Amino acid sequence: MNFYIAHILDSSLERISLYNVSDKNSSKKILNSISDLEKINDVESLLVLLPSSEVTSYAFNKNESLSEQINIANFISDIDTNLIDSVSDNEYFLKNDAAFIVNKTFLANLNHHLSSLSYKVFVTPEYLINLNENSDVITEIDNKFMFSYKTNYGFSVHRESLNQYLDLVINNNPNYEPKIFSSNKELNKRFKSVNDNHEFNFADVNKDIVSSLPNFFKINMSVGFLLKKMNFSRLQILTTVLAALFLIGSPYYLIQTNIKDTKLYNQATFNIFNSISTDINRVVAPRNQIDQILKNIPENKQANIELPNLDLFFKYGNKYISDISIDVSNSSAKVKINSMPSFQFNILKTSVEKLNISILENSIEIKDGSVNGVLTLRYQDV
Repeated sequence: MNFYIAHILDSSLERISLYNVSDKNSSKKILNSISDLEKINDVESLLVLLPSSEVTSYAFNKNESLSEQINIANFISDIDTNLIDSVSDNEYFLKNDAAFIVNKTFLANLNHHLSSLSYKVFVTPEYLINLNENSDVITEIDNKFMFSYKTNYGFSVHRESLNQYLDLVINNNPNYEPKIFSSNKELNKRFKSVNDNHEFNFADVNKDIVSSLPNFFKINMSVGFLLKKMNFSRLQILTTVLAALFLIGSPYYLIQTNIKDTKLYNQATFNIFNSISTDINRVVAPRNQIDQILKNIPENKQANIELPNLDLFFKYGNKYISDISIDVSNSSAKVKINSMPSFQFNILKTSVEKLNISILENSIEIKDGSVNGVLTLRYQDV
């Protein structure tokens, strides 16, 4: 995998010089759009150099005892008279005793394009590419001259503005003696005493140094970005969408179903109560309301129901009786017997008359001393 450097030459992002730093034999490529970076598929990391027209830098000593926001606020108060546009039109970064101001619209547009890339990205000013902590440096790249200062900030100018800018620098610092990475004769002649007489080569850039530079890249999160980063297949995307719809729709469906069932229950309950008493307009507490209705029913209208005394069956034959059904309308009961010993059955049979119970139907089968079948009993009021 390779380390690339993309040098943006204009603010429109339509002219970019691309260098493969890992391949020293690779020549410079010219890209006509920032979108062309997506076509490179052998990239491990990319360093993007911003044109100085979009980045202004100052020396600034950060107070480590204060928060990043307070330090930025203090920096803005120091230089606000130098700003041409509004304070809110810019992004501000602090790094290595320097402060950087970047046009917010330009940076947002750049980061939008870079967020679609699937590899590691760094964004930094062009004039820091050949930064030297111990010396001021002038580096010529693509007919531009990068001024990086040992105080970690810098500037860049085109060839036609070189002498004018140098006069300003030397006027402010008469002892200015930079290292020169350029074949420009006038520049070398002007700083002959300190000139190392060699040109800059992107292949000499150590990618380990990149992490020490200010990085202005910020990922723009979006659905497209997440899908590309996760490298989902179409089937996985479809499955994810269906799962999301299920998670979103399930609570709504369950709530609507619950509401429907509740309405059905309430209506059914009301119908039952209404059949008992037409004075009921609303069912709120079913148990309490039914108790009140029963209390208000005259005693002469209440059925006097006597239930049979079947205690003897439960006492002597509980384990052999699987079912008892009582018919109140004709005062009868059916008792189903399973594998009851015949002697125990005979005891029950001879004892039922004492309980005012008579046997109407005897569908009993006795086999091998066990009794199975159904007894139909008639019981009478005492």
